[in-house]
Amino acid sequence: MPDARILINGSFRGQRITGQQRYATEIAGRLLSRNGVRERALDARAQSSPIRAWARAQLAGFGRSRNERLLTLTSRGPVVGRRHVVVVHDLFVLDHPEWFSRRYVATHAPILRAQLRSAELVVAVSDPVARRTMLLTGQDTPVVTVPNAPAEFFRPGLADPDALAANGLRRGGYVLAVSSDDPRKNLGRLIAAHARLPESLRRDFPLVLAGGSSAIFARSERGYDDTLRLGYVDDHELARLYSAAAIVAFPSLDEGFGLPAVEALASGADILVSDVPVLHWVCGEDANYADPLSVLSISDTLRSALEKPTTQSARVERAEAVRRRFSWDDSADILYAAISTLSDDAR
Repeated sequence: MPDARILINGSFRGQRITGQQRYATEIAGRLLSRNGVRERALDARAQSSPIRAWARAQLAGFGRSRNERLLTLTSRGPVVGRRHVVVVHDLFVLDHPEWFSRRYVATHAPILRAQLRSAELVVAVSDPVARRTMLLTGQDTPVVTVPNAPAEFFRPGLADPDALAANGLRRGGYVLAVSSDDPRKNLGRLIAAHARLPESLRRDFPLVLAGGSSAIFARSERGYDDTLRLGYVDDHELARLYSAAAIVAFPSLDEGFGLPAVEALASGADILVSDVPVLHWVCGEDANYADPLSVLSISDTLRSALEKPTTQSARVERAEAVRRRFSWDDSADILYAAISTLSDDAR
């Protein structure tokens, strides 16, 4: 197989690390060690402004050699482009516009449609996303699944996070939810479900929320609650929070992949996730499943998991198994091989 010639669109550099940026960072880092791969990153001035960064990203593919592919790993990329490999993390802006602000839908939905129409190769982060993408692109455009994976620092048995002592928590004594302030993450039902637990369980296992907010999402009114909100935490504090949690709750209405579930499993945590196809594809038999539309289902599943926790040895074994299934090295290999097979006669 010949070496692929790839120009990585580095427009994701400088952004806060969330799911897409972690994917881009991990994949780009591995591809850049290979022959024929280089990156065009934004300068500091462009990184300082989302508008300038987006505008500069439209030029990311200019100045390439004839057979060099442009690889865009996040949603920040050219609207249309020749020899363009596009990564699709989800299709929610098309399928569920009600989860986003009107402005975001008005700008990002047509951009995504245009990228799918012009892409030479589409990369999906899970098989369910790949199947949905194929319905939009048609049979002429190849689609390959290149999944997310847990970073190396997500491990069982890490030192207690700073949040434990600072907030009166104990190891194995809290329910953790990690998400942005996104209606799709279903935090309102999770909070209501936690409130339905017996008082003794609520006292012994308070609900802790980690994650920031964003103006791109539609507003969700959750009302008053007494959960502990940590806000945005860095990767290493997040890894320690996963490792010390009694259970990580992830009752999203839907996911493109569900990286927090895999990170939590790799950290040795028990998890509660939504009974949706993509999370079955990701988690298999390693999760406790609940109906994301039912507060009662989430509460009952949460109570059962808290009252019957998995043994530590089983958690460690499960963490090793999820690393064997999802690996950034393997994902980079799949992507590089898929680009290598593209014809020199680009569409």
